[in-house]
Amino acid sequence: MTFRRFAVSLVSVCALIACSNDDAIIALNVTAGADVPVVDRLHVTITQGSRQFVHDFAPPTEMGKGDAGPSIQDSFFERITLPEEFTDEDALVRVAAQHAGGAPFNPPLTDETKVRIEQHGVVAAYVTLKLPVVTEPPPNMGGEGGAGGEGGAGSEGGAGGARAEGGAGPSDAGSAGEDAGAGG
Repeated sequence: MTFRRFAVSLVSVCALIACSNDDAIIALNVTAGADVPVVDRLHVTITQGSRQFVHDFAPPTEMGKGDAGPSIQDSFFERITLPEEFTDEDALVRVAAQHAGGAPFNPPLTDETKVRIEQHGVVAAYVTLKLPVVTEPPPNMGGEGGAGGEGGAGSEGGAGGARAEGGAGPSDAGSAGEDAGAGG
């Protein structure tokens, strides 16, 4: 954990404890990669068994450096107060970045973590948003080539047909007269 992330977490948890009441609270700590563009809102889904709670919020933005445009702030937290039905059990916290109108990023810009909910307490959840590295698959050339086969053996010449006694076959047309004259 970096010092900056630790400092943000410590400040967020201390602030939440000071203003905490009897609710279960998640201090969602978000770290964003440098390549993450402006995000319209973060869609947070907290699931515990059959219970589910959804919380949407607009993340803070900051101006880019140099020629870079604005982007999501690289580190911040959001306080999420859960309904009373959430109990002292593990819960899955899933965060998905969305464009204006709720459209998801493509490829998806998401992360999730598990935390143990504490009734009447505050727990910190940590997620990191970064664009996945997309690698292009090699072009499909229609499958792999097969191994070359050996050449076939040459065929032997056909054997001459046998002559039938007393008759001539179609291949014997030229010699039929000779046989007839000699047999007489």
